[in-house]
Amino acid sequence: MDVELAEVRDFLARCAPFDELPEVVLDRLPATLSLRYHRRGTVILEAGAANDTLHIIRTGAVEVSDPDGTLLDARDEGDCFGYSTLTHPSPSRYRMEAVADTLLLEMPREVFDELAAGHPEVRDFFGERSDRIRQDLASVRLAAAGGDPLNTPVGDLLVRDAVTTSPATTILEAAQIMSRERVSALLVVLDGQVVGIFTDRDLRAKVVAVGGDTAEPVSTIMTPDPVSVDVRTRAFDATLLQIDRSVHHLPVCEDGAPVGMVTSGDLLRLSQADPVYLAARISRAPDADTVATLSARLLPLVGEFVRRGTAPRDIGRVVTATADAATRRLIALAEAELGPPPVPYCWVGLGSQARGELGVASDQDNALILDDAADAVPDADDYFAALADRVCSGLDRAGFPFCPGEVMARNPQWRRTCSAWEQRVRDWVGAPEADAVLNSQVFFDIRAVHGETALVDRVQREMLERSRGSQRFLAHLARIACDWQPPLGFLRGLVVARRGEYRNTLDLKAGGIAPVVQIARLHALSAGLSEVSTRERLDAAATAGVIARSDAENLIEAFRLLRGLALKHHARQVSEGKELDNNVDPSTLGTKDRHRLRAAFRIIASAQGALAITYRVGQM
Repeated sequence: MDVELAEVRDFLARCAPFDELPEVVLDRLPATLSLRYHRRGTVILEAGAANDTLHIIRTGAVEVSDPDGTLLDARDEGDCFGYSTLTHPSPSRYRMEAVADTLLLEMPREVFDELAAGHPEVRDFFGERSDRIRQDLASVRLAAAGGDPLNTPVGDLLVRDAVTTSPATTILEAAQIMSRERVSALLVVLDGQVVGIFTDRDLRAKVVAVGGDTAEPVSTIMTPDPVSVDVRTRAFDATLLQIDRSVHHLPVCEDGAPVGMVTSGDLLRLSQADPVYLAARISRAPDADTVATLSARLLPLVGEFVRRGTAPRDIGRVVTATADAATRRLIALAEAELGPPPVPYCWVGLGSQARGELGVASDQDNALILDDAADAVPDADDYFAALADRVCSGLDRAGFPFCPGEVMARNPQWRRTCSAWEQRVRDWVGAPEADAVLNSQVFFDIRAVHGETALVDRVQREMLERSRGSQRFLAHLARIACDWQPPLGFLRGLVVARRGEYRNTLDLKAGGIAPVVQIARLHALSAGLSEVSTRERLDAAATAGVIARSDAENLIEAFRLLRGLALKHHARQVSEGKELDNNVDPSTLGTKDRHRLRAAFRIIASAQGALAITYRVGQM
């Protein structure tokens, strides 16, 4: 057997169901296959077309959709497609498109039929998969007809109990369990708790590819302490978690004990073509142009979320997940071009991105925190300046515009070592002049997007410790929170602009959304709370006793209403091809929404009044 055929044989030996074939059959199989290359964007098989080939993905990625465009699955290395037409002879029911440059091994029908006839495990494997994809399509359509399927608890998606093993199980035994149980991952459990996860990718990358010892315990190559979800977690939240952590399998637990596992495919079949999955596609984009092209799909998809009544908080998290995915992919592309970074670093999102509250009209706010060793590395700043310029420019092209105030990592003022940022925080808090307070309030909404999270944790600790004890600094934040005036008149009626471009409208952001964000930030910093999102800050502040629970809940509800109205306004502007703004004409709202809007502004004005008294804003 020549080298190329031997490599194909070894590859098939790692892929189900070929890993169950007898050695002699596996040895002969590569010579019956052909290789075919498809560029990204190629439709390999169209719905309704004839197909007499089993396609095995050697490298790349393929999406499976139905004729209506419903996304059913995403396949990558080691996966197969096209088998439904082989097990149930008929034209293809599905559309197969390469979403990355893809190399396929192609098996003719006669070879497939011979294998299936002689080896029941092959016939059963592909027969079960063909039946399941039809069931998945029916369940997706049924769920979509009755509401948002992403609200489904992940516990309801489980189709079997957790398949587990112990840390002491050998790698060979673990692989045999996976093959016998027909699963792509095992949960490693000790004393009833998940301590690790072992996947077929681990087996390929950490054992087969490097000639590892299969007699070693599985604990030596498992991923320890994997992120998991509770049975009550919504599919929406689980999907965002998978995208954020770049994992394909999520253990599902009940009262701390593992009860099953959901995969990216399980969740993908629910998310269909939603913005939730858009972030996953961006994370595989081959270049900055593709990042921009994919991100351009966000606006109309968010409009669909608005029409189906998705909560504003969830929409903000989806837009943020898209920005995070674009940022991470652009960073990876920049590093591939520039080479590895000279020192560890952390790219942080600031402002609404940090809070998970990005809207479709948001610009970018970001910064770089560099390891202190950067000061001693020649040309380190040149490297990070180049990286930041590529990423910020890529985000601008992707629909996240440059910040008008230059709060971006490409600005040297927002690109510092960790120690320099700590000193900057001390300066901001110790000398709260106007510019210092404005800059600090953007930076104090901070979250790691990529890189060494320990760096941002260190800066955040300094931030919380310094701000909590500084009444002068907090008073300046209170003044800013009170400067944002809700559009209410003397008799508490709505007040609109009387002239100019936005005549007869009111600004939902300046009059309502921004002051709630400011109020929540102030309460969190005053109590030394690490929460970043507005809702979580208000809830934590109420728990800490710095604001009454009823006041926090009222502000959360006002914030939800205002963001919902802003999103509806933006969705309408997108559909009409208009430039986005936050200025709404109250006469276009229904009577109920106008009453609610007035009530929301009154809640905000009342909270501002309480801050003015507590921090003596009138004396500043």
